[in-house]
Amino acid sequence: MLSVKPSPFSKRYEDICPAPIAVIDVGTNTIRLLVGCVREGKVVRIATNRFVTRLGKDLQKTDRLSPDSIEKSITSIIKLKEVCKKYGVQKIIALGTSALREAENSEEFLADIKKGAGIDIEVISGEREAELTLKGILPSLHHSIAPFPHFLLVDIGGGSTEWILYKKANVQNSKLNMGSIPIGAVKLFETFIKHDPPAPEELIHMKNLISQQFFMALNSSLIICHSSLSLVVTGGTATTIAAIDMSMDEYDGDKIHLHKISLPTLKTIYKRLITLPHNERSKIKGLEPERADIIISGTLILLALMEALNIKEVVVSDYGL
Repeated sequence: MLSVKPSPFSKRYEDICPAPIAVIDVGTNTIRLLVGCVREGKVVRIATNRFVTRLGKDLQKTDRLSPDSIEKSITSIIKLKEVCKKYGVQKIIALGTSALREAENSEEFLADIKKGAGIDIEVISGEREAELTLKGILPSLHHSIAPFPHFLLVDIGGGSTEWILYKKANVQNSKLNMGSIPIGAVKLFETFIKHDPPAPEELIHMKNLISQQFFMALNSSLIICHSSLSLVVTGGTATTIAAIDMSMDEYDGDKIHLHKISLPTLKTIYKRLITLPHNERSKIKGLEPERADIIISGTLILLALMEALNIKEVVVSDYGL
């Protein structure tokens, strides 16, 4: 199983972040923790952790969070709170995204988290998610995209995909060109993939829907008309593809961050994923076994986006919400 490399700052965090803050991102597939602080306008990460809880499992069928996913998520958040105590965290900010925006029993889940872990989770809109993702990533990009006057940031999640068109001249503008598309790796997997490995017609139908969704969103926002557009992508799908590309035994966010993947490389990875059954796919270096089912749909989202925009290379960010 792909393990997580400890932060290089963890042993001397008291000097770097004497009053650390923690952010917990409660996503459709994964719950993530970041402990750190902001120094000189940049995020300093002193500890990270994550658990795959599949909170949005079967949400499309039932409109509800499943009892099993709720239990896993509560247990995981309690464990993450213990990590926060270890680092003397002064404040915990918890944010919920797609699954909690959609589930009928979200309020019950939020109440259970408050009772069991003493943490309030704020459920944010897709647009707010895109805005915060940009703010989390922007200070870390430096030279990788500096030559480009603008870039498209895309966060591929389990239940939705957020995008924001960044232009340096209007980053302070409250009317930033951004949005949220109701497709994600978990949703697409549960909707389309019924065979192992996936049947060709399942992949075709899935790609058609993805392309249609992107065309409507990006064309209406005039993004599809941009030339020399750089693409920055974040989220579990993107970082996993980068880990696969580098054949990682141990997940290293610092090496993942700003890793570049060409379109031919992405196509090669995708072809490998769709030809292997789940048990063989889960053994691929860099791929967490818990993500082996949804990695195909997530990869196809990125592939369809790059093809739609005629983008030959993508920059992967390990930073995000």
